[in-house]
Amino acid sequence: QPEVENGQIAAVQIDDGSCYNATLKRFYRSGDTVTLMAENPSVAPIVFARDEINRIHIAGRAVYCLSKIK
Repeated sequence: QPEVENGQIAAVQIDDGSCYNATLKRFYRSGDTVTLMAENPSVAPIVFARDEINRIHIAGRAVYCLSKIK
């Protein structure tokens, strides 16, 4: 899906000019700023503002299901 809601984990492609890098991060949008937050608190957020937002493409939403093995 090409859109995610704030706080959801997204598979995001980032255009660095010569190639695309992919990452899984929590997605937050506020006005004309997008912040990608890692689950690991020691990893700095990646922030895109205004025209920089055009460098990212949401490839999908990450989902998971946990259950006990019986």
